[in-house]
Amino acid sequence: MLHASIPQRGRPPHQRLLYQLVQDRHESTPAAAEARVSTPVAPASRVSAAAGPFSNGLRDDPMARFVRCLLRILHERRWLTWEQCHADSVVLQVTNAWPDPESPTRAPFLKTAVDGLTAAGVQSDVLYVRGYSGLYTYLAGAVACLLLPLVKRYQLVHGHAGEAIVVARCYLGSPVIGSYWGTDILGYLTGDRFSRIKRGLRSLALRLHSLSLSASTTKTSEMHGCLPKRSQQSNVVIPDGVDHTRFRPMDRNEARRAIGWPLDEITVITVGRRDPVKRLDLAEAAAAEAAKVIPNLVWRAVSEVPPKALPHYYNAADLLLHTSASEGSPNVVKEALACNLPVVATAAGDIPALLNGVTRATVAPPTAHELGEAIVRCVKAPEPCDGRAKSQDLAIEHVTARMLSLYRSLGLGVENISAGAD
Repeated sequence: MLHASIPQRGRPPHQRLLYQLVQDRHESTPAAAEARVSTPVAPASRVSAAAGPFSNGLRDDPMARFVRCLLRILHERRWLTWEQCHADSVVLQVTNAWPDPESPTRAPFLKTAVDGLTAAGVQSDVLYVRGYSGLYTYLAGAVACLLLPLVKRYQLVHGHAGEAIVVARCYLGSPVIGSYWGTDILGYLTGDRFSRIKRGLRSLALRLHSLSLSASTTKTSEMHGCLPKRSQQSNVVIPDGVDHTRFRPMDRNEARRAIGWPLDEITVITVGRRDPVKRLDLAEAAAAEAAKVIPNLVWRAVSEVPPKALPHYYNAADLLLHTSASEGSPNVVKEALACNLPVVATAAGDIPALLNGVTRATVAPPTAHELGEAIVRCVKAPEPCDGRAKSQDLAIEHVTARMLSLYRSLGLGVENISAGAD
């Protein structure tokens, strides 16, 4: 065929996609299929379950075949990838962050949440919009969500974070929930003037978009207050949960041997990505102030650590220092509390509420001197930290129960929940 000889290198992404779509539609005809019978084909990247939106068993009219072909191409080109796909899924999760072999530290808390829903009997498909590749992936995601009802009908659609929520809202005919993560509607307090204005306009647009949703969730009451009044009526404050079976206290020396840290140092850690909003320079300066009083104190920035190894780092440390300028509900603080690790933090998001009443945990002003003094007090305090006991309501099973309550209020059938809830 003529189109088979057209060179594709150098063409814009949308032209290459259209070419591939036309070619694949041609190759899906009976004549083309018959011609390929004796030709072995190398297996391509596929979703985790063949009975997902690519399945031929849902609908088999020409439009449905076209949509399945488009979804498959987008998946194979890694614009949108199906991280989970099951024939009996009733919820579609749409996100722009998901832990995968390329980036295992990208939003592991979301996978924990989806796994919690699965354990409760609610099966989900997960559509990962790889927005880091460019704006075109969000446009492709919007088109995919518009067309998805032609091949699979979900009882509920749940978008996670910023632009991914906009993509999820393009799915028509089912209730759509948007879960905001923090800076998507709070904006950034750091950066130059142009960056702050740009991000502020983005946050304003996302707040107004919340008016189009069936319901929403925010991590904190502060975020709840940022939404328009009408959106607040259907918003529920639900922070991320922590898997207490993974994040739990363990022997400090064993943890240090596991990751290769000296046994005789006082270790202060700051956990998270290297981003200006995290103010790592402030954390380093505060630790230097504390080291004037505690000579063997060492500050370590922990970043890009595989999620499975992270509990060892919390248990190997003597204190978590968190100096972020803007937060929703920081998971690193909740994970540290689950491991009974003392915490010193600046006031951002719901940190003051998380640390309220916890032994050997405090909120301090964002200056190196005052943070350093707080570090010394918490490190030298004789009593153990009781963060785990004070944060039981943040265990993943309790947070999952709150999310299921929201799902039920939007019409998710009880029969889809009860199977795994006992």
